[in-house]
Amino acid sequence: MHINIQLKLNVSNVLLLLSLLLILTAITSVSAVIHYPPSNELKRLLRDDVKRMFYHGYDSYMKHSFPMDELKPISCKGSDTFGKYALTYIDSLDALLILGNTTEFEKGVQWTIDNIQFNKDVNVSVFETNIRVLGGLLSAHLLAEEHMSTYTGGLLPLALDLGERILVAFDTPTGIPYGAVNLARGVLPGESSVTCTAGAGTFALEFGILSKLTQRPEFERAAKRAARSLWRYRSEIDLLGNHLDLITGAWTITESGIGTGIDSYFEYLLKAAIFFDDQDYLDIFEKAYRAIIRHVKKEHWYVEVQMSKANIVWPIYNSLQSFWPGLQALAGQFEDAFGTVKAFHTVWRRYGFLPEGYNLLSGGVHPGQRSYPLRPELAESLYTMYQNNKDPYFIKMGRDMVWTLSNQTRCECGHANIADVETHELEDKMESFFLSETCKYLYLLFDDSNMFINQSYVFNTEGHIFPMQYRFIAKDSLTTSNIRTKYDVPI
Repeated sequence: MHINIQLKLNVSNVLLLLSLLLILTAITSVSAVIHYPPSNELKRLLRDDVKRMFYHGYDSYMKHSFPMDELKPISCKGSDTFGKYALTYIDSLDALLILGNTTEFEKGVQWTIDNIQFNKDVNVSVFETNIRVLGGLLSAHLLAEEHMSTYTGGLLPLALDLGERILVAFDTPTGIPYGAVNLARGVLPGESSVTCTAGAGTFALEFGILSKLTQRPEFERAAKRAARSLWRYRSEIDLLGNHLDLITGAWTITESGIGTGIDSYFEYLLKAAIFFDDQDYLDIFEKAYRAIIRHVKKEHWYVEVQMSKANIVWPIYNSLQSFWPGLQALAGQFEDAFGTVKAFHTVWRRYGFLPEGYNLLSGGVHPGQRSYPLRPELAESLYTMYQNNKDPYFIKMGRDMVWTLSNQTRCECGHANIADVETHELEDKMESFFLSETCKYLYLLFDDSNMFINQSYVFNTEGHIFPMQYRFIAKDSLTTSNIRTKYDVPI
């Protein structure tokens, strides 16, 4: 016990010192410009830079990879790394509309209706398929209803078909879904019963929308059952672990934090509460948030702790935590969010990118976590926080991101992952979320006149935009019905 207490004291002191040193370094390095708000001309130039990044990636994908899942930007080839369902294309549809390319958006909607089918004998991640493909289809459907006069709803049957194929993963004793399914054959014998918290609890938006649009309540109920079940297995101090067995509910990895393996569970609790006006999700989020602030937050940073005793296990900032300040701003906790996003930004300034893991004790990249796969989370937080008060400081942070992304990741056929944030060595891979999220959030950050600014939208965890409409918050038969299915669960 004495050892754990001493470790916590040492970690707290180091984190405070590290925060001060990193912030001081960042202030010193930008002191020549930090006092002046960015001009409209600077924002226009940055927006145009982002637009060039997007189209260099998108056009290269269409030329060298389409209709395969992903682009290999160094070798100028394509790869089917997910479900052989034109992942990058579907993931990019709503981004095209946000960038003002209505013609290409309409073309993409029609191509998807005419060519995509999901009866494939392939194994897919339930989580990734939900947020990237189902989310992409639903977003494009809702936006096409608003912006395409000729659209007759052809994306919705595709979304329903895909939803049915991944819904079978939820037929478990706990209601917590399997991590993978075969699109043609369902959950295969021998599929692992261990899944991560984020992978099991990030369905409320897509499944809820699908239920409302199709009058099929089983999707909404399955998502809520999974989210509630995860919360039921929390520790006595209201912390969740990272991985658990979906048959027994026993935790197999008991570290608790806000990053890898758990992040989007918290995101969807709050966003589903807002989007559907759902008190159940809000109640869970508020309790989870209080526990995180009490046990996981250390100064401006967040660490990983043991879920039952809250002793520090990993004093590491991992890049997936970078969504958190944006979520805090959405929850009205702007002051805490501001301190944290500044701390995160100093790591970007130091390397030009965010390593997958930054060790807060050593003050350097954590061994084995040197890469930056074009992640969007910091850009997402900057965009969300800028919309809160239009503080020009967030524009300057976004400028830092654009400068290194546009100059250091560009290669002949797109933009490549960074294999090592210290050497800036490239990896022959361009994640679909570079177009779907990273470019989208940065573009919106610099484009105050965009039609999607200052309107009622919620972004899913893949950056897909869902317009808030009365039909999604109406307390209709989907939420008040006495009809019970195998996807209902008492709590």
